[in-house]
Amino acid sequence: MHKCFKFVIGELLNSRGGRLNEINDSRSSLCFREKFAELLLEWWRLNKRDFPWRRTTDPYKILITEMLLRKTTARQVSGIFDKFFAKFPDANTLAEARDGEIEAIIRPLGMEHKRVVLLKKLANELSKRHMGTVPANSEDLRRLPGVGPYAANAVLCFAYGKDAPLVDVNAIRVFQRVFGYKSQKRRAKDDTALWNFVAETIPPGRARDFNFAIIDFAHEICTPKKPKCALCSLYIICKHANEVRKIEDQ
Repeated sequence: MHKCFKFVIGELLNSRGGRLNEINDSRSSLCFREKFAELLLEWWRLNKRDFPWRRTTDPYKILITEMLLRKTTARQVSGIFDKFFAKFPDANTLAEARDGEIEAIIRPLGMEHKRVVLLKKLANELSKRHMGTVPANSEDLRRLPGVGPYAANAVLCFAYGKDAPLVDVNAIRVFQRVFGYKSQKRRAKDDTALWNFVAETIPPGRARDFNFAIIDFAHEICTPKKPKCALCSLYIICKHANEVRKIEDQ
């Protein structure tokens, strides 16, 4: 265990309710990020979920899956994944498909008409401007219809192996609870400082595992309501858990 992290743990254990040092101390912050990543990745090694899009590095499949995952569940998308990509294996095929063909497959996800409109726009853009390929840089990715920072980084990370962070409501919740991170923006997902903080927490070369781990941890343990703190591997370093302990000890 790193010396600076030993100090932080000592501070926690020497206080009756437990208290975290301010994370704006650069050394403590670095130690917290390193230990956070270590504990998170170890939890994920034992508890990772399996979905078909996690078994591929195909940029087209990863980008389209990001579109399909919006406003639905991973389980529902998993149910149509193989059928969808067997029917539409590349952007050119999807661009040429009839709307009804696409709707018939994605209907279980709901909002199939809106989804088809977006998928066709995206496929046409890839086909016409990028010769059916998916760009490998953030600027070109974010010019595509429906592609924002999250989807662009998902492609960069999961398809192209870049150490790109993913920040959505789930990642925000985890970082707010564990680190006590308070965004200065009205919408935390638009906070560049938070994106940078998450990026700096990713162990070099481990972004794929780290991002999947955050997603699974937020789904299984650090849930929006009634987080499972008693089962949490990050309990000892979590600011939220520390505050709960202090209340319980009063």
